[in-house]
This record gives sequence, structure tokens and C-alpha cells, in this order.
Amino acid sequence: MNDFDLSEPTQVSSFGFNVPCREFVIAAQVTRDKRMPMVDEFVLKALNLCESVSVSRLARFFGFSQTEMDIVLADLQARTLIMLEGNEVSLHSTGKELFRTAGDGPPVITDVESFPARIWFELISKSMIRSRGLHNVKNLIDLTASLGRTDISESFAREAFHDNFRDYLRLIRRIKNPEAWGLYAISDVAPGRFSYAQISGKQSLLLGSPPKLETTLIETETDRPQKLRLLTDAMSHALGSLSEPDPTAAARSEFARLTYSTFIDDSINAEGFVDLNVWLQREQSSSYPGVASIVGSLCLERNRKRLTSLIASRSEGAQSQEAWDLFWFRPGGTIWGLTEDLQTTISELKAMSRRSLSGEGGLVATLIAPASVSSDSVKRFDRIFDRGLGARAGRGSTSVEVLLIRGVCAVVSVLVPLSAGVNVWIGRITVIPKDVSRIAERLRPNDPEPELVSLWTENRARPRPKTPTEA
Repeated sequence: MNDFDLSEPTQVSSFGFNVPCREFVIAAQVTRDKRMPMVDEFVLKALNLCESVSVSRLARFFGFSQTEMDIVLADLQARTLIMLEGNEVSLHSTGKELFRTAGDGPPVITDVESFPARIWFELISKSMIRSRGLHNVKNLIDLTASLGRTDISESFAREAFHDNFRDYLRLIRRIKNPEAWGLYAISDVAPGRFSYAQISGKQSLLLGSPPKLETTLIETETDRPQKLRLLTDAMSHALGSLSEPDPTAAARSEFARLTYSTFIDDSINAEGFVDLNVWLQREQSSSYPGVASIVGSLCLERNRKRLTSLIASRSEGAQSQEAWDLFWFRPGGTIWGLTEDLQTTISELKAMSRRSLSGEGGLVATLIAPASVSSDSVKRFDRIFDRGLGARAGRGSTSVEVLLIRGVCAVVSVLVPLSAGVNVWIGRITVIPKDVSRIAERLRPNDPEPELVSLWTENRARPRPKTPTEA
């Protein structure tokens, strides 16, 4: 199950930001060019060629009855596009103007219509922003508005909407042909609420010589980087203040003890760095059902799919009688988990557990943090995990991450150096029962204090195993 294509940039991590924003509700009128109905278009084209023609002759030309022709002409006359004088019909000056503005293209009509818009401006570079989230996601990276940019005036919002109308249509509303639209008037601008927009970024591995990491901050806004310079600078500064743990030989030894695999140490080159291609080849050559390797964070979509696929193949046709116990041993550093992919991972595993329990139970998720991570940093995840525990100093390596669902699966990852300053998480998923049991025995997720200290607990009704008489 190792099908990586490392010839292209490979995403290895994700992160997200809470960007402070202000909403404005704008009432406007817009003009929009529309293609005419085909019958109207061809009648006008015929009149443009003939200048003047009798109604009866025009009806015979198109094969219309007199009644049908009268309906078409009445509609065109109502729009001041033709003139009727007795039985003769000709183009009105308004109709002639259509052909002058259309050039070689078909004539179009311009409608004026109301256009209500809700626009969010981020408070760092004061740019319009496309937002799918209107709240503060507790586990993301918080950005703070620059001094003097804590609010936006109505006049600024009006002017920004006027000057960037086409950008708004293209980037925010995702309208494919913004050139067909025009801003006719802005009748009202009303300030709305303050909130936060969520913007995701990523880091990708370029496996060249030497390997490099490429950071993408605002993936959907690459065509207007100058307008967002203040915002991207703030993101870069916030990201630079965060840290990963150090990759160590002790961490690789711990990984080997948990997985019974020495492939990582066997793949270290003469410079002391891990050769990722060699490691993947070793994993591929020894792969067997129930085990898969991963590159990058477990929370990434491709790695989540790999995990859920293995769990599904293992439990196909089987039904569990107990709720799943999930223990996530997070690594050290300050950048772990600052992504919406973490919530998605937990949600997908909870959904799988409910299906496994025929809808009667679920999953209880516990986060276990090393002593090097402050309790305040750990508690930012209390909306995602049902319980939080802090481990004593020296209990496990801070450069190893483990996701354990007892009796179901285990994912063990370790941070390894690929070149100077380029460190990447790699790991192994297993759903083989003896592997999962061995990892659980070594990690001891239910140790009492002082090994594991409770940081928060959410009381939940957990499904009770059925007795033989109830089954």
C-alpha cells in the first residue's frame, strides 16, 4: 500500500490561521450582459440587414403565423428595439446600437438588477476575503490585527467594493465571466459583526538534491500576492514562532521498538540523513496486508484515507460490542495539531466507530501530551478530545507520535532529518492485532497518576457491553 510519487511536490503538513475580520452588508445594483433569446436575436439581425420590411414578409421568412409574429414584435417593441409603422417594421436606434457595441458578436441586452452582498474584510491587510468559517477555531494559529487596523470604516468598505468589484466577483463569488458584469450603483453599506475567517496553509516536500520544504500560506490567492502582503507577512511571523521537536536517534530507536522495524536507521546515508526513497523501497519490499507506511502528518487527507481503508478492511463484516478507546500521544513542540485536519481525522474515526457499533456507541478520544508541552497549549484541544492527560517528564520520546485505538489500529510516526534543516514525519500504520496489543502494552495509556495527570475530562455516557442474556 505504498504508492507515493515523490517526483512531484508532496504535501507533508498542514496548518490553519484564525484571521480577524469585519463583515459589511452592501446593497448595490449591477448591470449584466445577457444573450438574447434566439428568436429575438435573428429577427433583429434580419432587420439590421433589411432596414425595413413588412410584417407579413418577415413572418413568411421565419415560418411564423401572424399571431406568433405579432407576439415576437410586441415584445421587441416594448423594449424599444424596433419601430412599427403600419405594416412596416424597422430597427429603433436602440436596436441599432446593439449591433454597434456587439461588433462581430451576437447582440446582447443589459439588465439592471439588485445585488446584495455580504463581504468580509480581514483586519490585517484590509483585503476582501473569501470565508467559509465565521467563528474562532480554538486550535488554530491566532493572528492579531495590526495597530491602527482594528476596525474598518463604512467609507473604506464602499470604496474597496467599488474599486475591486471584478475581483470580488472572480475571487469571492467565483463567477466565471466577471467581465459581463458592471457595478451600477451602491445604495447602502452597513457594518456587520466581527469574527474570524479560517485560512489554511501547507508545507510540501520537494525531494531534490538536497530535499527542500516549500511553504504555501494562502493557496487560493496566489494571483494577488501584493494586496495580501501584510497578511502573508503576519502569517509567516506567526508560523516562524512555532517549533517542531528535534529529530533524534533516541526517537528512531523508540520507533523501532514500537514497530519492530529498523528500516529507518537502515536508510541513513553517508551524510547522516534519512534517504526517503530507500526507506520507502524497503517498506514496499516487505509490505503485507494490514500494514502501510505514511509520509507526512497522519491528519493529511491521503494518510487519513490510508488509515480508514485499513480499518475498514480489517473490520469488514464484524461488529464491535464496545466503544473505541482512542489515545493520541502527541509529540513535543508547539506546532502540532494547529490544523482543521485534526478535527476531520477525529470526526472520521468517530463515524467509523459508530458504524462498527451499529449506531449504539462511538469513540472516546484522549489526548496525551509530554511534560515539555504546557497545560495551556494542550487545553486548546479540549473541544476535539474528550479527555486530556499530561505525561510525566521522560515518559516516551517527544519526537515520536502515536495514534492508538485499542483493539483496532495503531499509527506510529517519527520525525526524521532528510537534509540540513529539513525534517519530515514518516511512519507506519498497522491493524494487525498482535502489533496493536504490543504497542498498547508498551505505551500504557491507562497509567494512573503521577504517570499521567488529568487536564480535563468530559463526562460521557459510554455504551455498556451487553451481557449474554441481553445479546
